Amino acid sequence: MTDVLGYERYGAFGGDVGGVVTGWLGALHPEQVAGIHMIHPPFPASFDARPLSAAEQAFLDAEAAYDETDGGYSAIMGTRPDTLAAALADSPAGLAAWLVDKYRDWSDNHGDLANSIDTDTLLTVITLYWVTGTIGSSFRQYADFGHNTPRPDITVPAAFTVSTEPSMANFPREIAERACTDIRHWSEPGRGGHFMPLEEPDLLASEMRQFFTSLRP
Repeated sequence: MTDVLGYERYGAFGGDVGGVVTGWLGALHPEQVAGIHMIHPPFPASFDARPLSAAEQAFLDAEAAYDETDGGYSAIMGTRPDTLAAALADSPAGLAAWLVDKYRDWSDNHGDLANSIDTDTLLTVITLYWVTGTIGSSFRQYADFGHNTPRPDITVPAAFTVSTEPSMANFPREIAERACTDIRHWSEPGRGGHFMPLEEPDLLASEMRQFFTSLRP
């Protein structure tokens, strides 16, 4: 952004892996990053700084219980990513089933995926993975996760428009406050799941515009 594109200051937005990248940008480059916006608030590098609140403990317990029913995909990508990748790279039907399963489960669709993401968009996503052969490389983050160094605290202004997906239910702001020292905006709109930029683009654009406009000198 600075060396190639020539921007002295910029903002960053992300969710899921993009949110992880956004958090690292804010932590490592506070001189250049004006602020960050995420739909998945970050966890701290450690919970040792102070005892867990009741809300924090309840969320972590609920998250662990949810992972018991939804964590299989993560476990296999974290331990046997290349074996799984070989199968999915060989079968377009298998690849589609793997991807659509998560779009159906994690989007805010009220039981019908078509309510949140249209078929053309899903087919475009599936096709991009298929023709580029990149489903395998998308798994590497899971295998590499345990080798990551802890992220420093995020000191730049931060905003959150919290997703409604099952794993984020009742996410307490206290957890994000352990990781971010300057939260300027916290919103729980009650709609928009894991893929909020696709599901609720107008809502998210409005929230982003409001936050980043507030950071102008």
